[in-house]
Amino acid sequence: MDRTSCSCSTAGGWMRVANLDMTDRNQNCPDGFRLVLNNTTPPLRTCGRPGPAGCVSTTYPTYGVEYSRVCGRVIGYQNKTTDGFAPYYFNRAVTIDDVYVDGVSLTHGQSPRQHIWTFANAIDEVNSNRWVCPCTRSDVAYTGAVPPFIAQDYFCETGSRQYHESIFYPDDPVWDGQGCGSNSTCCEFNNPPWFCKQLSQPTTDDIELRLCGDEETENEDIVLQLVEIYIR
Repeated sequence: MDRTSCSCSTAGGWMRVANLDMTDRNQNCPDGFRLVLNNTTPPLRTCGRPGPAGCVSTTYPTYGVEYSRVCGRVIGYQNKTTDGFAPYYFNRAVTIDDVYVDGVSLTHGQSPRQHIWTFANAIDEVNSNRWVCPCTRSDVAYTGAVPPFIAQDYFCETGSRQYHESIFYPDDPVWDGQGCGSNSTCCEFNNPPWFCKQLSQPTTDDIELRLCGDEETENEDIVLQLVEIYIR
């Protein structure tokens, strides 16, 4: 599938399995997630991790429908000092079943999970270290490491155009493909916000979304506003 022209809707033969939109006040966060009312006017309704380091998970059933393509988008916001792929950089022994990213891991199957897409939230667009996105600075080489088990199937973005602060960033959603700085190519890499993934073989597995962070939410958090996932 051509990612540069990716589009998915029920009209195109896609089956929608996830449709979370927290701008709709009639919708609630998935079980296990916490409702986060951010300090904006009006308050921004989002879904976050409960508090401790680790991942919170929700599963979207496919009802036994066989599929070989997955398409969708996830939109979130950065809170404080998220580290992108640094959890993997500092512990190369982690697997897809562990906290390998500050962000979202989308998978199917179990033991081990099978990767679909990763949404990484990095610290800022000023640094040139392992806490930023690989696409953050075209003028400086990336010094971090992307887990080999996700290959190139990821988006990475930050909400901070300047040196990071321990604050919530409401003005620039992450993984929406907009708002990147002049030295960043993150808004072009894999053409966010929509991803399209061709699986290696058809499956009927349910799809799991995990929101992960290697520190407690007092230090770093990513909160979700929108999740759309389709299969075909």
